Amino acid sequence: MNSEANGAKRLQQKLTAQVRLAIETGRTRFLAAGRNTRVAIVGVAGLVLVSSAMLMGGSSEEIGSGTTFEVRQGPFDVVVLEGGNVEALQSQQIRSTIKGRDGTKILGIVEEGYRVTAEDVAAGMILVELDSAQLEAEKLNQEITYETAEATFVERKAQLEIRINQNVSNLNTAQQTMKFARLDFEKFLGLNVVSEIVEKLGIEERLAESERANIAASLAAATPAPVDLESIAQQRRGGAPGAGGGTFDPANLEQMPAAMRERIEAAMAANGGQLPPEMLERMQAMAAGGGARSERPSLAGQAPTEVTSVIEEPAELKLVELSDAPVVVNSVMLMDESYMRIRNTLDFSEYANNDRLEDGQAKQSLRVLEDALRVAEEDHLQAQARLDGQYRLEERGFITPTELELEEVKVVKTQIRLDSAATELRLYQQYTFPKEAEQFLAAYEDAIMSYQRTRAEGQAELAQAEAQFKSAEKRLNLEGEKLADINNQLAATVIRAQRPGLVVYGSAEQSQQFRGNNQEPIAEGATVRERQPILTIPDLTEMAVRVNIHESVVQRVAEGQTVALRVDAFPNIDLTGVVTKVAVVADSGNSFMNPDLKVYPSMVKIDGVHEWLRPGMSAQVEILVERLEDAIYVPLQAVTYFDDQQVVYVVNGGRSERRVVEVGTFSEQFIQITSGLRAGEEVMLLPPRQNTVAAVGAQARD
Repeated sequence: MNSEANGAKRLQQKLTAQVRLAIETGRTRFLAAGRNTRVAIVGVAGLVLVSSAMLMGGSSEEIGSGTTFEVRQGPFDVVVLEGGNVEALQSQQIRSTIKGRDGTKILGIVEEGYRVTAEDVAAGMILVELDSAQLEAEKLNQEITYETAEATFVERKAQLEIRINQNVSNLNTAQQTMKFARLDFEKFLGLNVVSEIVEKLGIEERLAESERANIAASLAAATPAPVDLESIAQQRRGGAPGAGGGTFDPANLEQMPAAMRERIEAAMAANGGQLPPEMLERMQAMAAGGGARSERPSLAGQAPTEVTSVIEEPAELKLVELSDAPVVVNSVMLMDESYMRIRNTLDFSEYANNDRLEDGQAKQSLRVLEDALRVAEEDHLQAQARLDGQYRLEERGFITPTELELEEVKVVKTQIRLDSAATELRLYQQYTFPKEAEQFLAAYEDAIMSYQRTRAEGQAELAQAEAQFKSAEKRLNLEGEKLADINNQLAATVIRAQRPGLVVYGSAEQSQQFRGNNQEPIAEGATVRERQPILTIPDLTEMAVRVNIHESVVQRVAEGQTVALRVDAFPNIDLTGVVTKVAVVADSGNSFMNPDLKVYPSMVKIDGVHEWLRPGMSAQVEILVERLEDAIYVPLQAVTYFDDQQVVYVVNGGRSERRVVEVGTFSEQFIQITSGLRAGEEVMLLPPRQNTVAAVGAQARD
C-alpha cells in the first residue's frame, strides 16, 4: 500500500495541468456518449491519478511505460460508492403538543445522552416537564363556559319539548273550534244543507288540495313526515315508530288511526276515489319502514281526542339552522280570490223556506214565524166574520152602535197583528236568516283559517325552537371539545418514557438542537413551540446509513443488494449491510440547494448490533450492484473517442495502435471490454498526443 501511494504521488507530480485536463476531458466525453449506462464517479481526477499510480506496477521514471496498463481478465465487481450518516431505523420523536403562539417553557428535562432502560419505562420516568400554569387558568375558565353552555342546552331542550306539546295543544284547540263551528252551522241549517253549501263552495276539496300541497312541500324541503307525540316519545326511548314493517293498502283502512283514515278518505274523495300519487308513495314508504305514522286528519268530523296526530314534528328531531329551516305551510289557503268569487254568488235566501231547510234553528224560527202568521190570519178572519154578523144585528137593532164599534176595533187589531206577523216573516226570510247563515258560515271559515294559521305558526315556532336547540347543542359540544383539549394539553405537559433508547435533544435528522435560527436550543428554561421536536429516542439495536444516490446510478441500485461500509469514527472496523429502501423521487431539499444535482435518498440497514454506533456518525458505503466472474477490463481513462467510436490505444512493438472496442458495465475505476481486446495486451492510459505531452513535461521538470 505504501509503494502504491508513493507511486501515485510521483505520478501526480509529473503530470502537467494540461495532461490532467485532457484526462478529464476524455472521460467526460465517454460519460456523455454512454448516457444510458454511465455511473457517477466521486472524485474522478483523484481516482484517475491514484489508479494510474497503482496500475503502473514499476518505476515512474519512464512516462512511456508508466502510462500504460496490461489488460486484465478475471472477477469484476461493480460497486457504487457513496457517503452518508448513521441513524436509527426506529425512533421515538417527542414533540411539544401545547398550543399557543408564545410557546411553553421547559421546567425540567432529562440529560442528553441518558440511556432509557426498560425499568425506566415501567416506572414511568419523567423525561420532560413543561410549564402548565397558563393551561390551569384556561381550564378553570373553560369549565365555567362549559357549565353555562350545558345549562343553555338543557333550557333549549326543555323549550323544544314545551313547544312540541304547546303545538299539539294549540292545534287541538283550533280543531275543536273548527269542529264546533261546523256543528253550529249544521245546527242552524241542517246537516244536508251544510254539506250542500260546503260542496258548492269546494271547501273539502280545497282542504284536501291544501293537504296535498303541504305534503309536496314537505317532500321538496326534505323534511320528515308528520308524526304524533307517541312516535316522538317512542323514538326518544330508542324504539321505532309503529310495529314492524308491512305494506299499505288503500282499501283496508280499518286498522289505521281515525285521524289518518279520515284524511286518506277525504283525499281519495277529492281525487275521484283514488289516493293522490305522492300520498300513496309516502304511505307505502312509511309502511315499509316500520308501521304507519299519523297523518293530518280531515278538518271536519274529527273527535277532539284524536287531534294529537295532527302536529307536524320531525320523526328524528332533525334540527336545522333558523335561516335554513324549511317552514312548511299550506300553499292553498281557504279564503283566496277564487274562493271568494264562488262565495259571493252564494244566496242564502233561497234556503229560507221549509221545503229547503232541515230541522234546525233556522227552520224552527221560520216555523214559529209562519205559525204566528197563520194564527194572525185566522184571528183576523174570525174577527171579520164576527164583524159581518154584528153589522146584520145592528141593522135589526139587536146591538147598539157602540158594540159594533168594539167589533170593528177588534178587526183592526187582528189586521195589525196579521200585518206584523207577515212583516216579521218577510224580514226573517230576507234579512235575519241570510245574516245568521252568513255568520255561521263565516264562523266556520274563520275556524278553518285559524286552524291553518295555528298549524303554520306552530311549524315556524317549532323550527325556531329546533334551531335554538341545535345551536345550544353545537355550542355544548364545542365547549366540551375545548375542555377536553385543554385536559389533553395538561396531560401532555408531563412527558414520560415510553421505550428504551438513547436520549437525543431535538430531531434526529438535525445536527443541532433546534430547528431554526429563531429558536432556542433545547435546554431547561428554554421555550418550545407547538410541533417542535424536544427529544428523540432512537432504537440503537437497529441502525442504518442514509445515503443520497446520484441519478446516474440510481437505476442500478435496488433493495436487497449487499453493502460493505465503514464508519469514519472507526475506520478499522468493517461492517456489512443491505439496501432496504431506494426513493422513487429525487430529494426536493437538495434540488432547492442545487437544482442541477438530482439525488435519491436511500437506506442501508447495518447488520448486527454495535454498541459504539451513534446517530449522526459519518459513514462510507460500497453497494455491490453487479459481479462478473470472468470479464476483460481496463481503467476508465484508457477508453476514449475517435470519430464517435469508442477506442483504446494498444501498445504494439513500441508503437500505438488505435483499436475500436465495445464496452459493457463499469465501476468507479474500471470498465468492461466486451470485444476488441485480449487479456495481456497493453493499452495506453492517455491518447498518444497527450501521453507525449505528459512525457515532455515530465522530462522538463526533471
